[in-house]
Amino acid sequence: MGVIGGLIFLGYEIRQNTSQMRAEAAYSINESLETLNADKYHDPVLVEILLRGEKDVGSLNPVEREQFVSYQFARLNLADYVLTLEKEGIPDVHIEYVEWTVRKFRSSPGLQEWISSIENIWVGSDELYARLTDPEKPNL
Repeated sequence: MGVIGGLIFLGYEIRQNTSQMRAEAAYSINESLETLNADKYHDPVLVEILLRGEKDVGSLNPVEREQFVSYQFARLNLADYVLTLEKEGIPDVHIEYVEWTVRKFRSSPGLQEWISSIENIWVGSDELYARLTDPEKPNL
């Protein structure tokens, strides 16, 4: 009887821990998205740079390109983090951030040009890189 009670308690604790981990992951992702987009909310010049770079990264001057690249790396780092959590079955978020990012990259010539240019220095997951660059790979 004590063993069964202990197993039930252990199951309850594991369930509580999993719920807490999901809530923390969702909060972390949402906080990261808010931080990532905070500059855009207050800086129309940055928004213009990002929009222009998404069409043609070559149209950016060196300072604009640095801003563009920094933002894109932050975006991809977040996507890589979310993908890792998804593989572990942890996040419970209401936005399909990885899929949204992949669609954005696939539909933007400047982002495609930029992501191809970092192929040899990419340090994220191979799966994310393949999804960003291979139009034949399904966007699951």
